[in-house]
Amino acid sequence: MTINLPPIRTRLSRRFVPGALIVCAAIAGACDGPSQLAGQTRNATQPFFVHALSGSPLITSNAIAFPGRALTRVDGTFNFDIAFDIDAAGNVMLLAPELVGQNPAGNRLVGIFKASVSYDSLTAAPLGGYTVDSITVVQRGQAVAVQAQEPVCLSGNPAAPYLYAKIVIDSVDVVNRGIYGRTMIGGNCGYRQLIPGFPAF
Repeated sequence: MTINLPPIRTRLSRRFVPGALIVCAAIAGACDGPSQLAGQTRNATQPFFVHALSGSPLITSNAIAFPGRALTRVDGTFNFDIAFDIDAAGNVMLLAPELVGQNPAGNRLVGIFKASVSYDSLTAAPLGGYTVDSITVVQRGQAVAVQAQEPVCLSGNPAAPYLYAKIVIDSVDVVNRGIYGRTMIGGNCGYRQLIPGFPAF
């Protein structure tokens, strides 16, 4: 059965951005911790397009926020989980919030794991091994898993403080500083399974 999820708005400093594109439905009942029950929010792969953090107009989206599964931009609110940039060699750089700046309210723990398997074969985020203190450089086709500490999870169930996701970069437009990729962002706090449908763990 094919499930078509409705498109979600792109968020840009609390304002709508016409023409921006991203990913699926809003999270509902997202913060149940791991249990024998399946998660309440479906996983699905969603294409995205962002601009590089450097060398792009200030109004463009250059980051992803996991709650709400929305494109956003880096600003003083630090309401993002992964920011994107392009290095001199044309590779994509993934940056956690603390690598972009110091949040006066305190930075959240966001870790990135470079997988040794393809995006489709990365069916569960690992329990450990995440890079949290340096920029992660990825080439096209390199899949990564992300573990992001989220306030919505901490308040709902402190025992399951993370949302998990996987990301792959499909192509890079170096001239126009554009990045095309795909992501699957888990909408259930603490659930690491990254396959289409309702996660089991």
